[in-house]
Amino acid sequence: MKRRYFLIIIIMTLSLFGHGCFSGSSSSVTVPGATEPVVKLAKEDLANRKGIDKDKIVVVEIEQVDWPDASLGCPEPGKMYAQVITPGYRILLSYKKEKYKYHSDKENRVVYCDNRS
Repeated sequence: MKRRYFLIIIIMTLSLFGHGCFSGSSSSVTVPGATEPVVKLAKEDLANRKGIDKDKIVVVEIEQVDWPDASLGCPEPGKMYAQVITPGYRILLSYKKEKYKYHSDKENRVVYCDNRS
């Protein structure tokens, strides 16, 4: 019986943690350690793409996602992708009130998702 209550408490705690960590608020969120490499890549890409200082880019949202294929939810027209579930993250960055969507796998691949998704 104690084990059951313990599991319920853990599930509720994780549920609350996830909600706060992945909320869509406009303030910066804490970047979980496992996502640091792909968030860094996304910030570097945005900084290079827009010619801005990467340290001024704010992480608005990070959400764990299982992408339906290797396109990471941002397929390019005319390209084919492996039809394999690809675990990763949806990353929302902000710079001067503009928002930028990135999708990633869990390793080192990051895709800027302008109007493709």
